[in-house]
Amino acid sequence: MSKHKLIILRHGEGQWNKENRFCSWVDQKLNNDGLEEARNCGRQLKALNFEFDLVFTSILNRSIHTAWLILEELGQEWVPVESSWRLNERHYGALIGLNREKMALNHGEEQVRLWRRSYNVTPPPIEESHPY
Repeated sequence: MSKHKLIILRHGEGQWNKENRFCSWVDQKLNNDGLEEARNCGRQLKALNFEFDLVFTSILNRSIHTAWLILEELGQEWVPVESSWRLNERHYGALIGLNREKMALNHGEEQVRLWRRSYNVTPPPIEESHPY
């Protein structure tokens, strides 16, 4: 039995998450619900007596802030946090900023599911003029 545990957590909610928009690499901050989600996660982990040696995050503010809030709730602010772009969520190309439900109406739910979840189907390419 391993002495090590890998805990995988998702960042708290940001405004674009709430609006059901493709966020991708746009550096959205946590909204009030996301701040509370992160703190609540930390409280739950504390109740389970989790202790961290190291934390890895993407380079996105929402992920780093989530990690900091969790560590603060745990009273483990000294734990090193390493960030890498390699942990960023998928880049959604031209879909960034668009509403998922509207995209499903325009392109079909199956196509949107493939863009979001497939490992071998790429989203539409982003143009240089894209706002994000």
